Amino acid sequence: MKKTITLAALAALIVCSCGTANKVSQQNQNNAASTAPFGEVYSMPCEMYDTDTEFAATGIYRGSSYQKGECQLNALENAKQLVYSKYKHVYNGMTSNYSSTIGNNRGNDIETKLQRAGDQVINAILNDIQAACVKFSAVQADGNIECYVGIKVPKNVIADQVAKAIEDNLTQEEKDRINFNEYNYRKEMEERLKNYRDQQ
Repeated sequence: MKKTITLAALAALIVCSCGTANKVSQQNQNNAASTAPFGEVYSMPCEMYDTDTEFAATGIYRGSSYQKGECQLNALENAKQLVYSKYKHVYNGMTSNYSSTIGNNRGNDIETKLQRAGDQVINAILNDIQAACVKFSAVQADGNIECYVGIKVPKNVIADQVAKAIEDNLTQEEKDRINFNEYNYRKEMEERLKNYRDQQ
């Protein structure tokens, strides 16, 4: 009889403990939900951020699961465009500073040359850039997938090649008018690129 009572008490204790654990688990889930006002969140695949030394971006593209190669190419192109827009944000400020001290007509000519040289370099660099990360989602109900491609572009390579391109594209008179010095230009550009950090 004593053994039966002991077993019954033990069973009751287990049921009580499980019930309490379920309540605590449910309470924890409710607390977690209350701290996530936008519902369930997740980390984006291939998520990358700018550093002092590199521009980084993640391109996303959604398309047919039968065209994975096309999806990857488009996601890569989207990532390149993100890096290009960051570079332009920095470089436009530099060219404006260099041409602001020059008369309008000839100043605009030099500014155009500066812009053209910079654009040619960044386009060449991005054309050769390889993906640092590639991930695909599962096939969705409509037969489509999402592709994520992350890239990284060294800032010092951009600064070095842009400075050289400008050195080659400007005449000596134009260099004199804006006091252009390849070394100083490269160092200034490196500093500006370093100070630009993505605000994600």
